[in-house]
Amino acid sequence: MAILLLVVFVGVSLFFVRATDVEEREYLAQNDAIARSVAASIEAREQGYLNVLRSYAGRFRFRESVKRLDAKEAVVHLRQLHQTFPELDRVFLADPAGIVWVTEPETPEIYGRSYAFRDWYRGVSASWQPYMSEIYQTDIGHASAVALAVPIHEVDGRVIGIIASVQRLDVLRGWLLPVQIPGGDVFVVDRKGQLVFHRTRVGAQHLADYVNVPVVRRLLEGRDGMAELANPVDDAVNLSAYRWLPSLGWGIVVHRTKNVLLQRMRTLVLVSAALGFALAATLAGLGGLAFRNERRTAAALARASERLKLLHQIDRALIAAKAPAEIAEAVLPRLRDLLGVPRAIVNLFDLAAGEVEWLAAVGRRQLHVGPGVRFPLRLMGDLEGLRRGELQVIDTASLPRDSHAEALLASGVHTYMVVPMIVGSELIGAVSFGGAPSAFSAEQVSIAQEVAAQIAIALVQARLLERVQRQAAELEQRVEERTRELQSANEQLQGEIADRRRAEDEAERANRAKSDFLSRMSHELRTPLNGVIGFAQLLELEVQGAEQRESVDHILKGGRHLLGLINEVLDLARIEAGNLAMSPEPVLVNEVVRAAVDLIRPQAANRSIEIVEAVPADRYVTADRQRLQQVLLNLMANAVKYNKEGGTVRVACEDGPPGRLRLTVTDTGGGIGPEMMDRLFKPFDRLGAEHTAIEGTGLGLALSHRLVEAMGGALSATSTVGQGTTLTVELQTADDRPARDAAALGAEARDSGASDVQGTVLYIEDNLSNLRLFERIVARRPGVTLLSAMQGSRGLDLARDHRPHLIILDLNLPDVPGSEVLTRLLADPKTKAIPVVILSADATPGRRSRLLEQGARAYLTKPLDVRQLLTLIDNTLRKRED
Repeated sequence: MAILLLVVFVGVSLFFVRATDVEEREYLAQNDAIARSVAASIEAREQGYLNVLRSYAGRFRFRESVKRLDAKEAVVHLRQLHQTFPELDRVFLADPAGIVWVTEPETPEIYGRSYAFRDWYRGVSASWQPYMSEIYQTDIGHASAVALAVPIHEVDGRVIGIIASVQRLDVLRGWLLPVQIPGGDVFVVDRKGQLVFHRTRVGAQHLADYVNVPVVRRLLEGRDGMAELANPVDDAVNLSAYRWLPSLGWGIVVHRTKNVLLQRMRTLVLVSAALGFALAATLAGLGGLAFRNERRTAAALARASERLKLLHQIDRALIAAKAPAEIAEAVLPRLRDLLGVPRAIVNLFDLAAGEVEWLAAVGRRQLHVGPGVRFPLRLMGDLEGLRRGELQVIDTASLPRDSHAEALLASGVHTYMVVPMIVGSELIGAVSFGGAPSAFSAEQVSIAQEVAAQIAIALVQARLLERVQRQAAELEQRVEERTRELQSANEQLQGEIADRRRAEDEAERANRAKSDFLSRMSHELRTPLNGVIGFAQLLELEVQGAEQRESVDHILKGGRHLLGLINEVLDLARIEAGNLAMSPEPVLVNEVVRAAVDLIRPQAANRSIEIVEAVPADRYVTADRQRLQQVLLNLMANAVKYNKEGGTVRVACEDGPPGRLRLTVTDTGGGIGPEMMDRLFKPFDRLGAEHTAIEGTGLGLALSHRLVEAMGGALSATSTVGQGTTLTVELQTADDRPARDAAALGAEARDSGASDVQGTVLYIEDNLSNLRLFERIVARRPGVTLLSAMQGSRGLDLARDHRPHLIILDLNLPDVPGSEVLTRLLADPKTKAIPVVILSADATPGRRSRLLEQGARAYLTKPLDVRQLLTLIDNTLRKRED
C-alpha cells in the first residue's frame, strides 16, 4: 500500500510540475504577443505625430516664417496643427539655441526664455534628429509631460529652428487605459525608468517607483524578452513580457501575477492528490482523470498557441501599417475557428446615422470584405452600455421581427455577443460573433476582447495615417502651387532684371556718350577761348590808352560771358548725366556770402544799388564751398541785374526746420507775375527779359536750382509784382568747423615777388595760338627758360635730354595722347621726378581726378587764368630752389 501511495504521489507531482510549466509558457507567450501589439500601437501613434511634425517642418512658408522669426505667420501654422491634433497639449518653436519664441496656445510669458537645459533640447541638438524626451514638469500648469522635438532644416541642411509638441501623461493615459490584460496589466517607462503610464500609480510622486524593478533594469539595458521576475515594489512574482522601443526611448511591460494565474491549476492538482491519498483504491480512476486533464491541458495549449498566432498576425499587420479591412479579412476566419462559432463580424458604427456597417464578416462558407452591408444600430444592444465597455449578449428571437432578424435566424445565429471597440472615450465599432443558443465561455470573451482591442488600434492607426497622408497631399499641393508661383515670379523677376540690365547698359552707353560729348565740347569750346581771353589778359597788362583799355575790357567781358555760358551749359549737362563732382564739407556761411558780395559789389555800384548783409558770423552749413558761392553769385547777380536803379539787395540768414538753415537774397525790382513762377527754374527761359536790354542766358537760376538739390538742399522763390523777389536757399546745418588750410596760410605769408624765379619749363602743346600765348606769359618771368614741343614724342625727347624743372602738358596731341605721355614720363627714371601739370580744355571732373591719381602735380583748365598759371610756375620753381 505504501508503494502504491508513493507511485500516486510521484505521478501527481510530475503532472503538477508539467501542467504548471505548460500554463506558465502559455501565459508568457500571451503576454509577449500583447506586449508586441501594445508596442506596435504606441510606436505607430507616436510615429504618426512625428510624421506630422516633419511635414510641417518641411513646409516652405512655415520654414520661411521660422527663418525670419515671423511669430505672426508661424503661429497660424501652429494653430492649424494644434486644432487638427488637440491631443497635443502644446506645440512651440525654439531657435537653434533652445530659446522659445512662439507657442500655441500662446504663452508670451515664456517667450525669449532659454530651455537649453531641458532633455528635449539636449536630445534633439545632440545629432539634430527627432527626439522623444524624458518625463519632465512643464512650466505651464506644472504637469508631468513628454516632448517630441523635431529639427527644422534649411534647404542647404542648416538647422534654423526646432518644432516640438508637448504631450501630458494624462493624455497618454487616456488612450492606454482601454488596453485590458485579463489577469494582469501593462505599464510603460521612459529611458530613465520613470513611469509614463501605470493604471494605479499616478502622479509625480510615483514616477520613480519602478526604477529599480528587475524587469525595468532589463529594459534600460535595451533588452526584449519574457521572464518570471520579482517585483519587490508590489511584493509579487510576475510572468512578464517586455519590449524596448529605441525610436522613442520607451519600454513596455505586460505582466500577470504568477500566484493568481496558477491558482486554478494548483487547486486542481492538490484536490487530485488529496483524493489520490484518501482513495488509493480509485488509483486507476485518478489516473484516467489525470490523463483526461492532460488532454484538456494539451487542447488548451493548442488553443493558446492558435490564439498567440492570431494576435501575432495582427501585431505584424499593425507594424506593416496594413489597412483595417485587410487585417480583418486575414484574421476573421481564424477568429471564427478559435471561438468555435459559425459567424464573426467586425462592425463600424455610424453614430450620426444610427447605423452599423460591416468592415468584414465571415460565415461557414463565405467571407465578405468592405462596405456595403448596413443595418440599424439597435441590433448591437445597449449603446450606452457599449460606451461603458460592457459586453452585450443578444438573443435573436427577442428582436423585433423584421428582415434583419429573419436574416440572422436564417443564417443560424440564434445568440450573438457584441464586444465594443473603444479608443480613448470614443466608441468606434464592435466585434460580434454567435451561432446556436449557448452561453459564451470566459475564454471566448477574452479572445474576442483581445482581437477587438487590436483591431481598434489598427483603425485608429489607419485614421491617423489617412490624416497624415491627406495633410501631406495638401502640403504637396500647396508646395507645388507655391513653387509655380515662385517660378512665375522668378521668371518675371529675371525678365525685369534683364530689362533693367538692358536699360542700365543703354543708360551707361548714353552717359559715356554724354561724357565724351562733354569732354569734346569742353575742349572744342575752351581751346579758342583760351587764345582770346589769354591774349586779352596780356593786352590788359600792357595797354596804356583809355580807348584801347576799353576795347580790351570789351574783349575780356565778351570772352568771360561766353566762358560763363559754356560752363553753365556743361554743368547742367553734368548734373543730368550724374557726373558733377561734389565735395560737401562744413562751410562758414558768412565767409562765402562776403566773398560773393565782394565780387558782385562793383556791378551793384554801377547802378547805385545798395547791398545789405545780415548774416551771423558763426553759422555753418554742409555744402560744396565752390558750388555754394556759384549759387550765391548767380542769385545776387540776378538781384542786381533785374533791380531798379538805386534799389537794394538784402542777403540774410535765418533758421529753417530743425537741422536746416535758410539763406535769402531779396531785391526791390519789379517782381515776377504768379503766372510765370512755375517757369522760373526752366533752362533758357528768361520770362520775357530777352526782349529787353538786360543781358543773360536764362541758365543761372536753372543751374542754381540743380546745384542746391545736388547739395541736399532746396531753392525756392516768392515774388510780389512791383515790390521785388526773394530767393531762398535751404541747406543742412553743420557743427564741425574745418581747420584752415595751412597751405593757404603759407601762400599768404610768402613773398609775392617773382623777379628772382629761375628754371626751365617744357610746354607740350599742338595748338600754335596757345603756344604763342604761353610764350607771352612766360616772358614776364625773365629767369625762366621755355622749351616747347607740338608732338608728344618730341616732348618726351626734350624732357629726357634737358631735364626741365616743370612740364606743362596738353592732353589732345596729334601723335601720342597726353595721358600716355604722362605715363611714360613717370615710368622713365630720368623724368619721373619732374612735376607735370596738365593744361587742358577738358574740364570734366572724372578726367581731372584720374590724371591727378595717375601722378599729375596739378590740373589747370582752359581758358587759363594768367595769374594762376604764373603763381603755379613761381611756386614750383621756388620749391626746386629750396
